[in-house]
Amino acid sequence: MAKQTNTPEDWRILAERDLLVAEHLAITMIPLPTEIIGFHCQQAAEKYLKGALVVLGEEPPYTHDLDELCRLAEKHRASFAGISSLCTIITHFSVMPRYDRGLNLSEADMKIVLAHTKTIKDFLEKEIPELF
Repeated sequence: MAKQTNTPEDWRILAERDLLVAEHLAITMIPLPTEIIGFHCQQAAEKYLKGALVVLGEEPPYTHDLDELCRLAEKHRASFAGISSLCTIITHFSVMPRYDRGLNLSEADMKIVLAHTKTIKDFLEKEIPELF
């Protein structure tokens, strides 16, 4: 049985893997799997935020909703309001849209989602250095 993820380091490692996968696919895959890259970006942002919540003393809820995770973190530090709009955008690429054949993420939009995910990571490196 796999170990349950519950330490900030566990969450960070998983987040970094998702972000690395997204970056790798964006550079190497033809045709470009934009929706899968968007999914891995959402997963990375979710796991980074859950790790930050653990550092802040919160038990992360079982959710893929980045808006909810950001609101929880904002209760501890108002500065999280600065990434809330990015969370709203990235949340759309969570688990459920992955199975929606109607989802069509353009290459330009995929690059924006990837950049937003990196911005969230950069924000957390400064705001919650204990996560890194």
